Amino acid sequence: MSGLLLLIALIFPAMDVETLTAELHVETGMAYISQGLTEKALIEFNTALEISESAVEAYLGLARVAVINVSWDTAEELYLLYMESRPDDFRAPQELAVMLLNVRARQYEARDYAEMALELAPLNGSCWMVLAEAHGKTGNIEEAISWYTRIIIENELLADEARVKMGSLLFQHGELADAREILLPAASAGFAEANHFLALIYLEQNDNLRATDSINRYLFLKPNGPWADSARLCLEDLTILNN
Repeated sequence: MSGLLLLIALIFPAMDVETLTAELHVETGMAYISQGLTEKALIEFNTALEISESAVEAYLGLARVAVINVSWDTAEELYLLYMESRPDDFRAPQELAVMLLNVRARQYEARDYAEMALELAPLNGSCWMVLAEAHGKTGNIEEAISWYTRIIIENELLADEARVKMGSLLFQHGELADAREILLPAASAGFAEANHFLALIYLEQNDNLRATDSINRYLFLKPNGPWADSARLCLEDLTILNN
């Protein structure tokens, strides 16, 4: 037995060494995921389950790896397996909701899981965010805006992210002035995505100078971002127009 395990066993004598060892493997696996080392994470989670059947959090870790690998069927099975073992943990339904929001035919299911997560963690801002997005994608725009507004008012850490998502939603529904007002504080705070949507708004309003400025800000913040290539092409066209 390693010195660390011996120390833990002495501190927590009621917990057997196998359980402790399995939990350490799960913690290590979660750390590997945060570092992008998914193959190493898989080894840790599977080892945890081989050591102890009680290491059910390994299923949550395996589900997260499956999501990263775009193995969504596998991820769903693992999330459901974890939910059966830990019905009081909001993380699995919340993460399953996030995954299913990317599947157009299953967005109502995603909303159901988001509501389940909220019931388990009613004061959790990230649960509010997922539910807001689910309402937006299922056409319940007023409810989505209500949740985003609550986040902006009550959750300082998530406020700018909520502004970006709310601004995007308003832009998609043609509310350009309201979208701009919501996005500007997030853009000032350095959120690249806010500048992207502001650029789209200014282009719709034929305000080429502000559109150019927003595109340049986006590219400065995220030169390799998901919209970088289209932003550069648009910037070339705007440069010609502005000259």
